[in-house]
Amino acid sequence: MLNRRNTIRNFLHQVDNAYKGLGLPVLYGTLSVMAYKSVFYIADRGKGKTRVIKLIPELPNTRTTSWDSFTLEGLDQNIGQAVDEQLVWKVEEFSTLSDYHRNLFLTVCSKIASDGEYVHWTKKLNINIQNCKLSILIAIQPRLYSFLCNRYTQWESMSYDRFSKFLLLNPLRADTKDVDLDLKIPSDLVPIKDINLRDVDLRKIEEVYKGQVSEGRAFLYARDYVKSLTSFLGEDNVKQEHADLFYDLFHPYLNSFSTLQFAKDLELPIEVSAGEMKLFTEIGSHKEGVRKDALAQKLHVGERNIEIYAERLMERGLIAKKTHHGQKGKVTEYHLNRSLEEFFKRYCL
Repeated sequence: MLNRRNTIRNFLHQVDNAYKGLGLPVLYGTLSVMAYKSVFYIADRGKGKTRVIKLIPELPNTRTTSWDSFTLEGLDQNIGQAVDEQLVWKVEEFSTLSDYHRNLFLTVCSKIASDGEYVHWTKKLNINIQNCKLSILIAIQPRLYSFLCNRYTQWESMSYDRFSKFLLLNPLRADTKDVDLDLKIPSDLVPIKDINLRDVDLRKIEEVYKGQVSEGRAFLYARDYVKSLTSFLGEDNVKQEHADLFYDLFHPYLNSFSTLQFAKDLELPIEVSAGEMKLFTEIGSHKEGVRKDALAQKLHVGERNIEIYAERLMERGLIAKKTHHGQKGKVTEYHLNRSLEEFFKRYCL
């Protein structure tokens, strides 16, 4: 187990030496590509989500494309013909895409994700994608994520069925260098064909993904992510230690999103509040907690508005409140709950 943790630590240090606290998010994206899965990285401005997307390395036998817009002409030029390939599409900031380009992106992605193909023939275009796997990595702000899912049934369905959601918490953040890193994968990636469920208990991870994707897919996500971690470590037999390690590394990020979901009515889809995500990821960027007035100033709202959303986060057990007396009277501070604080204290394993 120590060797496995050293392998993980060595990878994290490549990222964290320049971008403190982003190593685990980058590792999750790397494992997602290996598991043929897609991810929304959700956080407000300046939290590092775009940098995470950029840092996820291109893996062997994949073809990576970054999109800051999306047109059929661009798809023809960048992909064109693809047969029996794994495609990895990165969108470093989804807000840069117009409504038209988002909907076109969704149409194409849905077709490839469900059928493995997308074909479009005209006199000028020759797009022929056949029998391909597609992993999509998207950086998105809470307001836009909530808007798309709450307003468009297609986006809600795609998000719920095809993406895991990673709330980007990073109270470790310090001064960083604006550099591009050439990340090294620590071992040859070992293909794993099967997993013996009689020996590996995936129930804890499956419960995490039941709050992320439809219940029928939760087991598949748990299985495939544990397989990808095993492969990342250069091992060819999935063991309980791999499942336990994956859970330890990632459940705080994944469970945080799941905890924020709610349904106003049984006839309405599950929603997640943009305001709650925005406030939570802002509080989650402060190591020692943050004052209510500082939050109000940073997020350009009144302190009462901060109190309302903070109460909801406290009800869900995601944050806690401290009150003390300062020179100008009572001071209120918010910080991550104890288990999340402890997680980041142990961040480097």
